[in-house]
Amino acid sequence: MSGLAFAQAPPPSYPLRFLATSLLWGALAGAWLLAGGDALLLSVHAPATIALVHVFTLGLLGNAMLGSLVQFLPVAAASPLPVARGVAPLHATFNLGVVLLLPAIATHSILFGMLAAPLLLGTLALSAGAVLVAVVRGSGARAVRIGIGLAAASLLAALVLGAALLSMRLGWLAPARPLTAAHAGFGLLGWVLGLLAAVGSMVMPMLQGVRCIAPAWLWAWLVLLAGVMLAAAADGLGATLPAAGARTLATLPLLLFATTVIVLQLRAPHRRGTVLRRFWALGGVALGCGALAIWLPGQGVLAGALVVAVGFPALVLGMAMEITGFLAWIELRRRMPRGTRVPGVGSLFDERHKRRVWWLHAAASLSLAVACVLPGLARVSGALLVLAWLGAAHALWRCWRSASTWQA
Repeated sequence: MSGLAFAQAPPPSYPLRFLATSLLWGALAGAWLLAGGDALLLSVHAPATIALVHVFTLGLLGNAMLGSLVQFLPVAAASPLPVARGVAPLHATFNLGVVLLLPAIATHSILFGMLAAPLLLGTLALSAGAVLVAVVRGSGARAVRIGIGLAAASLLAALVLGAALLSMRLGWLAPARPLTAAHAGFGLLGWVLGLLAAVGSMVMPMLQGVRCIAPAWLWAWLVLLAGVMLAAAADGLGATLPAAGARTLATLPLLLFATTVIVLQLRAPHRRGTVLRRFWALGGVALGCGALAIWLPGQGVLAGALVVAVGFPALVLGMAMEITGFLAWIELRRRMPRGTRVPGVGSLFDERHKRRVWWLHAAASLSLAVACVLPGLARVSGALLVLAWLGAAHALWRCWRSASTWQA
């Protein structure tokens, strides 16, 4: 904790608006599955299923990761964002773009596509550019900053490929070679996994009590991830990869990250952050199982659900609750007169509420995995997802309310 620059923290409302919105998108994903039923779990190529994937990747994960960066870059990486004051309009524009994108994908609506494309292209390109400028100007750990920069560059590549795919789907471009694999590679492996690994190399020792990762291992990971991104770029430019090679490139980073998380937790010399450890253990197990499911014939939906709807959301939700506790403490310190003794930074978010959220998400995750094998349970899984994400939103609200109403 002593290495955190709390004086550089932005106003708590900046990252909090992204984190709260991500939980609402999670509830919407559950409602989408509740309404669509088993039809959403039969094929990864169905338009409604593709739209549901983007509810998770853009709505849930996108908001959570952008909000985390708003807080993490200046406080932990000594890399303040140059557009911090534009966070509010950026948040509104980005989420409006996601709302408009969903009917464009699900119904092939040209009108919604014309409205969504400039909003998402503008906001995500601006966000990625701001992150790149921040890490170049920053003074934090070099490996962490390079990892975040690589993730931001991957986001730009995924954005370009996503725009091309949308244009083909709406008839603006002639159908060309499939770009879905390259788009998913840059978006999920480069942007999401790359950012989680970079941030996790700092927050796991700090908040979970695991051993610090040796710099040589961090640099080896960055080289591996850069190689995977180059292969994805080659695939997008026309180089046809063998099926086994493409699966290996997809599974290797996931398995390595999942194994590292589990091993570090098992060998932690100072175990702390019990609920956060549970969320990261759940995420690690789900990512590992999802990577293995990629190799099973006819299990594309199961693999995607474990990675996109269970693994990554578990990791970011665990971090979101920790960040919310920090934000509530910062807000309380700013509200109280100088010299007032305030509760500790880890005491504003009740551990009982965190445990309740974890159990809800563990049940919802298990039900979703079962529903991918038995699609008749899809609506049950959707209802549990709605309950889990609304429960998380209620827990975050209670944490913030405790800081807003606390009196000396």
